[in-house]
Amino acid sequence: MKRRDFLKFGSTGLAVVAVGTMADWPVFWRGPQAFASTISGSRLELDMVDAMAEMVDGVQVPMWAFRLANTVHTDMFGGARIPGPVIVALEGDRIRLRITNSIETATSGGDHGFAIPGVDLEVNNQTVSQVTIPLGGANVEVEFTAPAAGTYMYLDPLNAPVNRVMGLHGVLVVLPNPVGNNTPYSGLAAGSAVQRLFNDLGTAAHFPGTPWDQARNAIWVFNVIDPAKAAQATASAAAIAPASFLGSFLPQYFTINGKSGFFSAQHGHGAMEGDNSHINDLESTLSVVHGLYDSQGNISLHGTVGQPILIRNLNAGLMWQSPHIHGNHIYPVAHARINADNSAGSRYIATNVPMLDTWLMQPGDIWDVLHPFIQPPDIPPAAWPPVQERFPLLYPMHDHNEISNTAAGGNYPQGAATHWQIDAPFDPTNPATGVISIDRADLRVKTGQLLVEGRFTVPGVMLDIHAGGASGPTITRHVQVDGNGNFAFRGRALKAMASRFITMMHHDELEPSHVHATRSVPLRLI
Repeated sequence: MKRRDFLKFGSTGLAVVAVGTMADWPVFWRGPQAFASTISGSRLELDMVDAMAEMVDGVQVPMWAFRLANTVHTDMFGGARIPGPVIVALEGDRIRLRITNSIETATSGGDHGFAIPGVDLEVNNQTVSQVTIPLGGANVEVEFTAPAAGTYMYLDPLNAPVNRVMGLHGVLVVLPNPVGNNTPYSGLAAGSAVQRLFNDLGTAAHFPGTPWDQARNAIWVFNVIDPAKAAQATASAAAIAPASFLGSFLPQYFTINGKSGFFSAQHGHGAMEGDNSHINDLESTLSVVHGLYDSQGNISLHGTVGQPILIRNLNAGLMWQSPHIHGNHIYPVAHARINADNSAGSRYIATNVPMLDTWLMQPGDIWDVLHPFIQPPDIPPAAWPPVQERFPLLYPMHDHNEISNTAAGGNYPQGAATHWQIDAPFDPTNPATGVISIDRADLRVKTGQLLVEGRFTVPGVMLDIHAGGASGPTITRHVQVDGNGNFAFRGRALKAMASRFITMMHHDELEPSHVHATRSVPLRLI
């Protein structure tokens, strides 16, 4: 029997690893799981491996996968994942990767490669769009500069689209400098549709609540699996012809982040620090303790009214997808397309942001959509908050492509389905849902003087400033937020010279060990 990594359906999923400047920033997801994996050294190492992926009905399908190779507890958390680990970087950061081809020769399916469509890679000081990694444990080291903020797909571009659909794909999220920016992108014109939409969050009557929080993200990677075609693709060292792979392709399983049905409708991102009651397996429990975020627990969405979230949708499969949510409408804010040959297609920020309850995604599409988390319009304002219905209020998300709601030809609803939920009405006085925004963060090199200005959505409280990350040295615990939600700090901060970034935090007044809000930002050296 061939040696393969086993992807157990009930516990595997996306892992998140931050690289470059982001490596020490707990900024991508809220809650105790918001910290990315620890990397050994400054280079991220990815292995391509054989994998046996368990489907929702217990069927095991031979596939290929990416595996983190240089993280803490690699065997437990860095195992094969389909999709591969989410890589999070800051725009402009220099990123180093080593990709190793550990797929067995007998099941290689031909050559394998690596690309990030739309991103130039550098190999031995040469700029290339993709690399080929030979069999037998060979590796290639690549570098690249993190591109414009947005959502990207990394993948094996060879033998398109076979290798991508067979599991060799993952997500690169590039974040903008958050100082003075309330959107997921950079350089938006003041009057642009997306900038105006994000400006309205928390300020317009239609969007009561908070501004968008950079930590309020979700990722949905859609894929389809035909076990018979997967078996053909992995049965030989030679590559299956794309025409043969696509011919009579019969999708049997429809996944979001590698899961479907019951398993894709679970989440664990609402627990208090140290509360693992939502976790049902050892791997997930330890992932919270040791800091590897498993976004499998974040397929379904939740929050209070007034906590907007950005959903980054990627279609890695072969079918058109039509995600549809109940209870709210979403706003399409950015789009990218990967062509059929896995080359980069168009990429743009939306110039118009209509309200949609369904958004179309052809194979290779990437859509960022904003879920506003407003009070559902079918509930009359006079009946809010509801008395008879108890929180959380649950609403489904399913695909309007009917076949994708099943598994193995008839198991309903065990396909590409999940839900979102409202945990409670919005409480503007609750620091747990507060958002810290920083408009200025300057550090004077000669004197060590720090100037920080910004806003917190809960007025009248105190904030802390730490040098570096949340566990870094304390600069001050006495930053007063005034009655209008504004704050400013000016003082010496030599402790911040080494890391060149700071983290602002609000601690629970009764239990200081619990953090309600946090924001890490780079410093502008002047």
